[in-house]
Amino acid sequence: MTQLTTGPGGGSAGTAPPRPPRPPDEGGRPRRRPSALAVPTALITVPALCVAGLLALVVVLGFRAHGSPDGAFTLANHRALFGDAQVWEVVRNTLVYVAVTLAVALFLGTAIALLVERTDFGWERTVGTVMVLRILIPGFFTAMGWIFLFHPRIGAVNQWLMEGFGLAEAPVDIVSLAGMGLVEGLALSALVFTMVSSGLRTLDGSLEEAARASGAGPWTVLRRVTLPLIRPSLLGAGLFAGTIAISSLDIPLIMGLSNRIYVFSSYLYVAANPSAGQPEYGVPAAFSGVMILLGLAFSLWYQRTLRAGRKYQVVAGKGHRPARVRLGRWRWAAWLLVGGYFLWSTLLPMLMVVWISLLPFVQKPSAKALEVVSLDNYRHLDWAFVGRGLRTSAELMVLAPTLAVLMSLAFAFVVVRSRGRHRFVYDLVAFLPQAVPSTVFAFGAMIAALYWTRGWYGLYGTLTLLVVVTALIQLAFGTRMFNAGLLQIHTELEEAAAMSGARSWTAVRRITLPLLRPVLTYTWLWLALLSLRDLTVPTLVGGQDTLTLSVASWTLFSTGQVGASSALTLLMIGCMTPIVVLFLLLTRKNEGKAIS
Repeated sequence: MTQLTTGPGGGSAGTAPPRPPRPPDEGGRPRRRPSALAVPTALITVPALCVAGLLALVVVLGFRAHGSPDGAFTLANHRALFGDAQVWEVVRNTLVYVAVTLAVALFLGTAIALLVERTDFGWERTVGTVMVLRILIPGFFTAMGWIFLFHPRIGAVNQWLMEGFGLAEAPVDIVSLAGMGLVEGLALSALVFTMVSSGLRTLDGSLEEAARASGAGPWTVLRRVTLPLIRPSLLGAGLFAGTIAISSLDIPLIMGLSNRIYVFSSYLYVAANPSAGQPEYGVPAAFSGVMILLGLAFSLWYQRTLRAGRKYQVVAGKGHRPARVRLGRWRWAAWLLVGGYFLWSTLLPMLMVVWISLLPFVQKPSAKALEVVSLDNYRHLDWAFVGRGLRTSAELMVLAPTLAVLMSLAFAFVVVRSRGRHRFVYDLVAFLPQAVPSTVFAFGAMIAALYWTRGWYGLYGTLTLLVVVTALIQLAFGTRMFNAGLLQIHTELEEAAAMSGARSWTAVRRITLPLLRPVLTYTWLWLALLSLRDLTVPTLVGGQDTLTLSVASWTLFSTGQVGASSALTLLMIGCMTPIVVLFLLLTRKNEGKAIS
């Protein structure tokens, strides 16, 4: 435990004399020390205004002609939004895409979490580790693998099926709305697993045991007891996964753009980067304003569900754990589900990307293709281009998480330690980047930089803008982590330090921050990995001089250099590996301490 310093008189911490009172001011009143929360409150005001300001800007632009800040007030953008057949097609596509994504992610993530936490399936640590790795694998990496497997023209599986059964057409079309939703759902299943399994672990199993004792079968207990108790976790996972699906650019760009299948994120991208003519921001801004309202509405619904869930949720830290359900003869089905998920979501797409990176052009695996296997795609990479992406990615994954952690710490101190009403406003603002699609924030930042920063202070396409927007989006995750960490540190420790004569900042520096070090390290590493894999924000607010490895890979893929793109993506995975290993070692170490 951290030792408290001795008092100013040299005695022990418990017997140190109090500090002398400060001299009175000119009015005869004793001078008050500035509150320890005054500085964090002042610091978080700037990012809070940025978050709220970007959203407000997007809403305002929806009522301006051509989406220009200096345009005339108009309702034409909203009339076009609700009257344009093409826009309604984008709306329908987005709904179908998100619905398929959530159906796949919630089913697989919840099923695997129940197998691990409530049955004798075993392999908890292995499954949990692989799920963490699955979250960190870039979405465009998986999308490329599935295209190489099931594209109607070049997909290896489709070619084998057509040759084996004499089919005239490919039986599977992965470059469709259903295919895009399937691939996104497989990627987000790991996130749902993490959130649902966490809810199951903290759930006292006495109610489930009581239901079994009364004669209820496993399916009845699952339907009538377990699932209602973890309803807040399921709803939170669904809202979080849905927001990510709406925001994600990688899978819609790689799998849908070539077939002109647009969803919300790819629609914003095309509007901001038209192939000809001037960009038109009015209708995209109106569309984004509607998404902001929907995001806020779903967030309020989630908060209401959380408050209602606490009325019947039974949680005990080290309470009774229910007996594991024996799988018996159904063990083979459990292995088929878990093994099939890992096979199709990770292993086969990865093997196909590795295979294509070794070929001069796309070919299905065969003995003839083995004759042309080489490392030419790696040797002939434009290393100046790659080096530019590597430099920007390295700077982004260091600066953005650092800024996000500092802001999140300040937000958490104000929200958890402050007693003022304003703390709820700050907590709501910090939650907005989780409730509203990140594409909306990036779109608003892009417009603000284009119109209001020019010349020597121009921010459009700069690393500064990329870092700031990424950090603001990461604020939601960071504040949730530090809020939970601070709630576990009792204020008595800081009060004891104050009684020994330590100033508030000394208590924070010597006691609170050392106790928060595991959370700080975990959060920083996680955000650094997410910064490296992100394609959405760098694509919208980055420029030619600030392209990241993910954008470089997408650029090569979109120009038909699929072999070089595959090679670069694998190099990017290699850059992530040391950080992933460090993250997993830290997580296992913290789990060991918690168990002991």
